[in-house]
Amino acid sequence: MASGPLCGGVSEDPELGKQEHTERIEKALATTADHGGKSYKLHRVEKQVVAGMTYTYYISFNDDASGQKYKITVWERPWLKEKSPEEAVRITFQAHTE
Repeated sequence: MASGPLCGGVSEDPELGKQEHTERIEKALATTADHGGKSYKLHRVEKQVVAGMTYTYYISFNDDASGQKYKITVWERPWLKEKSPEEAVRITFQAHTE
């Protein structure tokens, strides 16, 4: 039996150092009140094909001694960029508990 990603299922991306991940995370942090530009550590990346693509990032901030992790979700729908740019990318940022 194949062990590849399931169609429509969530899959982990083992390549944490990809530039595209850095760009999405920095864009998401810039939308928050006090996290933009902060140094962070990326722990895990998940992606899922939906109506578009959803990326979920689990990070912690290097200057946070508590070790609190955060979850960033980026939902991209590139076909909406021209007609409805505000709907093309949706970003959520929240504290994460495992």
